[in-house]
Amino acid sequence: MANDPDEHAAALIERIRMQDRIDDPTVGWCDAGAFEAESLVWPERTWAAIERISATESAERDVWEYAFRRDDGQPGEVPVAFVWDKTGAEPRARVYYNKAHFGLADPRRPVLARTDFEWPDELERYFRAVTRGDRALLEAVVHPDAEFHSPLGIVGRDVFVAAFSGGNGGVPLEFNTVTRAGDEYAVEFTSWRRPPHAGLGVYSFREGMIVGARVYEGPVYR
Repeated sequence: MANDPDEHAAALIERIRMQDRIDDPTVGWCDAGAFEAESLVWPERTWAAIERISATESAERDVWEYAFRRDDGQPGEVPVAFVWDKTGAEPRARVYYNKAHFGLADPRRPVLARTDFEWPDELERYFRAVTRGDRALLEAVVHPDAEFHSPLGIVGRDVFVAAFSGGNGGVPLEFNTVTRAGDEYAVEFTSWRRPPHAGLGVYSFREGMIVGARVYEGPVYR
């Protein structure tokens, strides 16, 4: 696909309309018509531009990531991700974004039970480090140049390691689906922090260390 925001929006609309069911953070489970009428991220709802920034695709599901851009209001760019689930008889989609970008205070509810998948070694090491809050392990798996696009903004390696280690403890995460493309993994997860909520993380690795992440969840409370 050409790097043309108009083409990106048109392709997104076409695929949304193919879905039997869509799980939206604010609308809940709905059909494509209700998503068009009610979702805050319907592509034709006063967005200045929509650009697809990445795609992670497998036989089970496709994960498409977007930057939805506004002419007015803050933030000017809202990251949104669509998971196109191809495992059932009918096509289904799940949508992830930070609801705080729309002035909403309630996190996205849990969405999925864990599915069976084979753990890639590097992803499992990262999972253990984050959930245990083990500083030495975090420092071993997070690359010095790592950059995390989190609900709180972009943070570097040192800030990330400090936030998830020591007295701050780890995060009680459950990884529910894993979609792999090369050294990149798109993971639907449940965070069992209070209140429990669902999210999507897209993690990039180099030589076994995490070098980047884009996380779609929020608002997040610690």
